[in-house]
Amino acid sequence: MITDQAPAGGRARGGARTEERPARPWAQSLTLDAVFSRVARRRPAGIAVREGAVGLSYGKAELRSAQLATALVRGGVQLGDPVIVHCDDHRQAVVAQLAVLKAGGVCVPVPPEVSGPGLERIADISGAQAVVCGPAGRSAWRSGSPLVVLDADTWGKVRVLRADPSLPRSGPMDPAYLLIADEDGPDASGQLIDHRAWQFSMAARIQQVGVADGAVTVRERPTGPRTISAMWWAFACGGTLHTPPRAGELVRSLAWSGTAVAVFSPEEYAPVLEAVALTPEAVGPRAVVLVGGPCPRELVERHFQVVPTTRLRAEFAPAGGAMPWTAMEFSLLEGTKLPEFTVGSPMPNVHVQVLGPEGAVLPPGRIGEVCAAGPALPFDSVRAVGREVPEADGGLMLRSARMGRWRTDGTLEITGTCAAR
Repeated sequence: MITDQAPAGGRARGGARTEERPARPWAQSLTLDAVFSRVARRRPAGIAVREGAVGLSYGKAELRSAQLATALVRGGVQLGDPVIVHCDDHRQAVVAQLAVLKAGGVCVPVPPEVSGPGLERIADISGAQAVVCGPAGRSAWRSGSPLVVLDADTWGKVRVLRADPSLPRSGPMDPAYLLIADEDGPDASGQLIDHRAWQFSMAARIQQVGVADGAVTVRERPTGPRTISAMWWAFACGGTLHTPPRAGELVRSLAWSGTAVAVFSPEEYAPVLEAVALTPEAVGPRAVVLVGGPCPRELVERHFQVVPTTRLRAEFAPAGGAMPWTAMEFSLLEGTKLPEFTVGSPMPNVHVQVLGPEGAVLPPGRIGEVCAAGPALPFDSVRAVGREVPEADGGLMLRSARMGRWRTDGTLEITGTCAAR
């Protein structure tokens, strides 16, 4: 069982760069599932997830997740228990995640393409004793943890349940997600993120990019880090997570125009831009947010050639993470003039440092490993590999495995990757 732990605090020191801005009031007082419930009460017929031509309303997702959470609690899930979510359907994945959170569990999301040794490693690292999966995942977990398979038979049993009176059971400081990176590699580890960290991160994006009360489009499979980041941005604003099957269908849809926004990796965005270029009637969404590694300048240039009126923002989230460390917005005039691997300034409630080989904080211009801590980032690591880097106030210092340096304008530049440890 994963127990409650205090989130990483920390004051900036030395060569650290930090942003401290007040979050919206609900960012500190509600859990993620409570944010969803609030929207479901206000507009139950609103569409929470649109997968191709099929939609799932807020009201229906709220009802199903409460019933599924009741089944999980009756099945023995306790507060703080990790529960694996392994679905190949975005609608099922959203309901499953909400149910785990309502039950007081910790979501361990597993992308549907992970199989075999990767699944075993995730189960080993997380210590999860329960799995919620779609019908396609039944065979993958047959000899493993206890299963809740979201098929017709399961829903037939779950729909007759009355919601457990103890629901919801989590608090804002409780862990919400355990994200496991490099599940097939020798350095696999998990990062624990509490509800409050997600709220801080989404509040910052809303403050900087705007309210996402229309469609929030993703290309990633269910439960991937960018999908999770996009869905909570959408749900915080009463918007719709939109998952078109193909790029061509995306750029011809309403999710690629007007008030819509999109969340991609730089690699996912390149083919979307080419599909837009081949579609004369395509206008472009209000904003595109690229989450992951540094954004190549040729991609920035292509963006402004194809959709010049669409805002372009890049969020640096190393190691496949969902929580951005830094961010920057490109402009039509200045976007291609910056150094190739500049990743912007720290996000609010994130403390970024460039550290030398012995852990010393380096001044601007000196190259070292980029590390970060703060209440808008994971607060603990499970089976992390490598030397420990202490943070000023004793919280977890995350390592990016990227080398970088501070520029004189206060932005961070990535200079390469760290040597194998």
